[in-house]
Amino acid sequence: MSERKIAFWFIALLSLLVIFPFMGEALFYSKGEPREAIVAYTMLESGNWILPLNYGSDIAYKPPFLYWMIAIFSSIIGEVTEFTSRLPSAIYFLAMQLVFFVFVARKRDVKTAVLTSILLLTSFEVHRAAVNCRLDMVQVSLIVISLCLLFRWDEKGSHGIPWVAVLLMACASLTKGPVGTIFPCMVTGVYQLIRGRSFGKAFFSLAGIGLLSLIPLAVWFWAAYQQGGEPFINLMLEENTGRFFSKMSYGSHENPIWYNFLTLIWGWIPWTLVLLISLFGLNWKTMRLPGTGNWLKRIRQMWNTFRKQAPWQLFSWLAILLIFIFYCIPESKRSVYLLPIYPFMAMFIAEYLLAQVQRGTKIFKICASIFASLSLLLTFVFVAVRLGVIPESIWGTGRHAAENISYMKALEHVSLSFPQWLLVLLPVVAAVCLFILLKKRVGAYSLLYGIAGCMLCVFVSLDSIYQPTVLTVKSDKPLAEKVQEIVPEGPVYSYSSVNFYGVNFYLGDRMRHIENEMDRVSSGYILIAEDVEEEALSFLEKKYSLEQVFRTEKRSCDTRCKVAFYKFNEK
Repeated sequence: MSERKIAFWFIALLSLLVIFPFMGEALFYSKGEPREAIVAYTMLESGNWILPLNYGSDIAYKPPFLYWMIAIFSSIIGEVTEFTSRLPSAIYFLAMQLVFFVFVARKRDVKTAVLTSILLLTSFEVHRAAVNCRLDMVQVSLIVISLCLLFRWDEKGSHGIPWVAVLLMACASLTKGPVGTIFPCMVTGVYQLIRGRSFGKAFFSLAGIGLLSLIPLAVWFWAAYQQGGEPFINLMLEENTGRFFSKMSYGSHENPIWYNFLTLIWGWIPWTLVLLISLFGLNWKTMRLPGTGNWLKRIRQMWNTFRKQAPWQLFSWLAILLIFIFYCIPESKRSVYLLPIYPFMAMFIAEYLLAQVQRGTKIFKICASIFASLSLLLTFVFVAVRLGVIPESIWGTGRHAAENISYMKALEHVSLSFPQWLLVLLPVVAAVCLFILLKKRVGAYSLLYGIAGCMLCVFVSLDSIYQPTVLTVKSDKPLAEKVQEIVPEGPVYSYSSVNFYGVNFYLGDRMRHIENEMDRVSSGYILIAEDVEEEALSFLEKKYSLEQVFRTEKRSCDTRCKVAFYKFNEK
């Protein structure tokens, strides 16, 4: 078996072991995951795979491809769970990982491809998206694979129709809208223009490919319009054109341009620290701007240098720059929007780190010492929490103090089996191995992979033990179980636009908006977020008498405030 095949299967196995085993351990702990999962649940319950309603009257915000995947996987085991809801993200991440490995191995070499894959696996932003029930990783994987296929199509002379790329772009557009087609076609088109292809040939060929890939989205759109009518049209326009042109009816992740730079720095943690430390090893005195002459001449020379890069380098830089610039335009900015550029960034970061290996071991010795120490510190703090030696007073008395104390208590009292204790100790083993490598004075290449291995061990320990324990406290599942005891069947209501997505999922889509059903409801139970409680009571008391049943001590992960549960009867 060739070196490339061995490396390919190694990355496949490593990704499987890191991503898949612990996906179902953590409960839903934010409103995003159950909001997506409940759509698949209502598809299976209602048999409506085009435009199912959840929460009684809510239309899904995005096209249905992710929901179809969740529903298919869930139908195999008979129910929608945290694991089946997150499975599409993990599967599509694995597909992107392997396709991009092949792309880098062909264009660069196997060493760069292996390190690129490990960087993706241990990037905070990518890793988080790969184990969450969200639209982003599915769409991103389809976009990145489509980009690789279109690059291959261009290499072969742009003959015929790249049907696999068309199919994947169609699925990407059916996941989160037309950007699934726009990005691959835009990057490939600009690349072809810079490489000298005529505008007419580049535009018309890629426009045709793009339009072909949008046919399934158009068919679904027509079918959904038949069911949803004008409210569906308004929602789709707001979520796509409205979001881009900042004309949404509600504030949606509005951030300045610098936010995108900040999220990239945060998204590459823990490698951000390695890159930062490596800057001190560069010889800044010898660095000069390329080119000679005045600024205009230098800019022209830099542009010519940029154009004359190897084709795969030029294509990769264009993917990074064009997508990044695209997402600097709208006011709505989120870290996950930039996920399509992470594989291409990973490739260049891998090249940079391998170049640093040639400079010596100093940088990697420092990084190895830091990460080994942090791994030991993580386990030391956990042991200290288990022994009860960390006082609750360290959290102070602020808004989040009670939650932080509850997280610490959960870690203190969680029952762990022997295999789980081994997972807790995994970072310690990694740290010891790193210190052994340092003592043996191994080369920079071994230290680099020792650091990567340490990061992987920390991610596995966090995914398997720490996060599930903490997030169980954060989740609204206990609230749903308490409501279930009081109201074992029938609807449970909420007020105004405050949606309890987590409670709704764990109650089996029994939540309803009280405003929509007041004319036919004489009694029932209602969850009210504390921040709208006064307004809700004033509104409801016009028709109902209300009696408080309980009030939560912790904040809901959906509303981020405490919740009151009332019983109401018509006056």
